[in-house]
Amino acid sequence: MGIFDINKHRYDYFYNFVTVVEGLIPVDICDNLTDRVNIIISQGVIDHVKHSGLGTDAVSDLGGEYNHHIFKGPDIRTYLPELNAIYHSIVPLISLITCSDAVISPYPLSDINIKAYPPGGGTLGLHYDTNGITVLLFLTENTEAPLRMQIERSHPSKKENWIEHKNIYAKKGALLVMQGRKTLHDSEPTITEQKLSVVYNFYERHDTYRHEDFDGFVYYGKEPRKLNK
Repeated sequence: MGIFDINKHRYDYFYNFVTVVEGLIPVDICDNLTDRVNIIISQGVIDHVKHSGLGTDAVSDLGGEYNHHIFKGPDIRTYLPELNAIYHSIVPLISLITCSDAVISPYPLSDINIKAYPPGGGTLGLHYDTNGITVLLFLTENTEAPLRMQIERSHPSKKENWIEHKNIYAKKGALLVMQGRKTLHDSEPTITEQKLSVVYNFYERHDTYRHEDFDGFVYYGKEPRKLNK
C-alpha cells in the first residue's frame, strides 16, 4: 500500500460518495481466501441467491436481478473467521475516513457477507443500501462486472440536476468505502470472470437503522412490503 492520504480519501468519500484504499490485504492472502471460498461453495453449503423483480421502495430496491452465492454472517464466522478479525480491526480506519463514530453492525446475519458472483451473469440489482457506511473488500481482480454508481449532481450554473455515472472495477486486496444510502448502485453482470466481494456493513453509533424486510428480500427472495404513501 502506498502513502495513505487521509484528506484525499475524505474528499472522495464526501464528494464522490466513495473512496478506495488499495493494497489493504496482500494478494497471496486474497488468493488463499478465494480458493477456500470456492471449495466451500462446491460443497453445497452456501445459499445461491437468484431472483428478480421483487424489490420495492420499502427495501430501497428498484426491482433488478440478483444472482450470486451469499456467505452470511454465521457462514463467515464458521468458515472464514479471519474476515471477522479484519472487520473489527478496521473500525478505526473507517471512522477516520468517514469522520464518524463508526460501529460494527448489530445484525449478525448481515454484518459480514461475501457475495460470490459466478461467471455468466452473476449480478446485483440497482438499489440503495440500508446501512449507513458500506465497505467492500475485493478478493478478486476483475476487468468486467464493475460496481456501477449513479451520483446525483447539481450546480447553480445549470438549469437541471444531472446524474454522474461511475464504474469501479474490483482490485484484489482493495477496500472500498461508500455512502451506499445516498447513491444508487448495482453490480454489472459478469461475463467470463468470477467476482468475490466481502461486504462489511458499518453504522454510525447513533443510527443503526435497517429495513425489517431487507434480509428476507436479499437473502431468500421474499417479496417485501411497499411503503405507505
